[in-house]
Amino acid sequence: MQNHQIFFETFLEKKADSFHVLPQSGSSRINYTGTSGNQKYVVTYNENLLENEAFFYFSELFQSLNLNTPKILKINPERNLYIQEFLGSHTLSEIIAEEGITERVKNLMKKTLENLFELQTKTQGKVDFKKSFEYEKYDDLPVTHDLYYFKNYLVDILEIEYHKSGLLKEFGEISEIIQSMRPQSLMIRDFQSRNILVNEQDDIFFIDYQSAMEGPATYDVISFLYQAKANFPKDLREEMLNYYLSFWSDDDKEELKKSFNWMKMMRYLQVLGAYGFRGLIQRKAHFLASILQGIENICELSENWDIIPEKFPELNSVIHNLKSENIQLKIEGMIID
Repeated sequence: MQNHQIFFETFLEKKADSFHVLPQSGSSRINYTGTSGNQKYVVTYNENLLENEAFFYFSELFQSLNLNTPKILKINPERNLYIQEFLGSHTLSEIIAEEGITERVKNLMKKTLENLFELQTKTQGKVDFKKSFEYEKYDDLPVTHDLYYFKNYLVDILEIEYHKSGLLKEFGEISEIIQSMRPQSLMIRDFQSRNILVNEQDDIFFIDYQSAMEGPATYDVISFLYQAKANFPKDLREEMLNYYLSFWSDDDKEELKKSFNWMKMMRYLQVLGAYGFRGLIQRKAHFLASILQGIENICELSENWDIIPEKFPELNSVIHNLKSENIQLKIEGMIID
């Protein structure tokens, strides 16, 4: 921490008034806030250089397009420590938790969707996806990874029985369908309210976009509106989906609507894998707290969307086993432990 503060003070060319570490969430990055007079900054240390380079690339691109994302002010020679502008003290997630669904929150959600559409359209044809962190495109590799993430870190951890070859064949079929979804755009990937900052003027800013890739345009909007922790009411989700669709042409709207449930399924399964890994294995409270709601979401989808039971019976069986009394008791015991 001392070396990190020295780097910050070298940037300032004077002593900092304050320098404090922020609580970590799902990432191994270490973030600090530093102040000098009435100026505030974020200082980030991250040993994953590939992740850093992707973040630097996307930050520079987004700034060149006047998008609502942070400016990188200084990077150290090792490229594992950098200073960003401070954009806001609160995340949209914190505001929702404090206020509930107020008119202000609805307006912030609309601003978020407007800015998402702007990012998706302004970046069309301008991104070198070879500079992406893990994947250039949401093709077979990341889709299959997400499905196995769910299987390995939730289903197998809970010891739910399934027919192995049957489930894996269904995963292959799902992957082919997901790759056919249109329209495609830049996909931030982890687009949710805790990665959206709000300033005192209620402007919104996107952070944590280093995993961006090319993928279905609806992935991010579904990630945002159907995140387990926020648990938005159904009528609000539908209102906001229609608001987002209003920016698109009629032809695109029809294609986007076709992909909604597919993106819900993919996002729900991927997130449950994350809850299993970060929660049940790493014991991180934020993830543990969302597991049961995450299971409710995927079960509700499978009950109300005929595609899952009709086309993917093995996956459907696994999903419904998540709600069995035995598995629910096992999860509750693991959460308490």
